[in-house]
Amino acid sequence: MRLVRSFWCALGFLTRIPVPGASRFDEDDWRRSGYWFPVIGLLLGVVIGLLWYLLRGLLAPPVLAALLLCLYVFLTGGLHLDGLMDTVDGVYGGRSREQRLAFMKDSHVGAFGVLAAVLILILKYSLYTQINFNLLPYLVMAPVLGRQALIWAQVVFPYARQQGIGSLFPLYGNYKMMMITTGISLFLLVALLKLTGVGIFIAAGLLFFLVAGGLSRLLGGLTGDTYGTLCELTEIVVLLIGVIMGGRL
Repeated sequence: MRLVRSFWCALGFLTRIPVPGASRFDEDDWRRSGYWFPVIGLLLGVVIGLLWYLLRGLLAPPVLAALLLCLYVFLTGGLHLDGLMDTVDGVYGGRSREQRLAFMKDSHVGAFGVLAAVLILILKYSLYTQINFNLLPYLVMAPVLGRQALIWAQVVFPYARQQGIGSLFPLYGNYKMMMITTGISLFLLVALLKLTGVGIFIAAGLLFFLVAGGLSRLLGGLTGDTYGTLCELTEIVVLLIGVIMGGRL
């Protein structure tokens, strides 16, 4: 029963899909839900990949790419994109740790945040236009590794605030969860992309720890907004590597 509840908890948080019992999740449900993050990423990737597969012969690549992007934003509610905007506003707008955290908490989006969102959406859209059968596994796996980045961020780096959405998941130091979810993500990468999946795992991991470490030094830890930023950037890395390699395994 706890296993099922934690799955619904993860699905309800990471997507906008209605789930049963959403108002009755407790701290244990939130904490255990992290085990499901790569699986939720896989579900997102499969849904997006299925839409591409069904419409690939009916629509031109630019139109289909726009639909894929709309579906992604609709399914996730723009959760991680919102975090990206707040993070960029804070990092570029603040001069001190306190200023940066205050700007990130501000409900008003600044010019830096809007620009970051536009650039990320353009980049993701342009990558979606390149999807073909060879690149389909990359499209499916990008959300998986993006959600895995959320676990890495919460386990390895301390939370920078006393309160906030990220505090729902008391995962700091839970290396057991990190090892299990990382194993699941790596298994899926190898299953779909063979040895190339290992290379993507290493490249995405290196970028993650480089960016996460820099943000942690600036903010005295990470926040829910930076989690979203790291998720979006990790997805971009997977798709970008796929396009650069031309879908070769």
